[in-house]
Amino acid sequence: MATHETAEPLPTFKRYTQAFQSRDPRAPVEFFHEPALMVNPEGVFVLGNPSAVERAYTGVMARLPDLGYARSTFPDLHVRRLGDDLAAVSGSCVWENASGEAIRRFGLSYTFRRTGTAWKIVSAVIYDPV
Repeated sequence: MATHETAEPLPTFKRYTQAFQSRDPRAPVEFFHEPALMVNPEGVFVLGNPSAVERAYTGVMARLPDLGYARSTFPDLHVRRLGDDLAAVSGSCVWENASGEAIRRFGLSYTFRRTGTAWKIVSAVIYDPV
């Protein structure tokens, strides 16, 4: 019988978002499969190892203080199972400042693959809303 953790990737996604909110670029590393792919408005990035993941997040997190970033909220997350060991988490994200005002909105689509009992990100797509 599968545990809740192995049954769905959403708990892993929530821990990943908490790691991001720590603003430590090393914190998200453990959530990525090797290799992984990241697509965002700045380009397409192959995250072939932990150092590549850390470099990608170093750039993003370096900009957070200037934006006044305090937290991320996810108003409409959806999980879709694609197979026994594959699932997609998609929806939207709002970055907020300490007052709760939106400072950036974007869409997201993450593909997770289960390896053993852990779900890992194999692709992360971040896009501006249309």
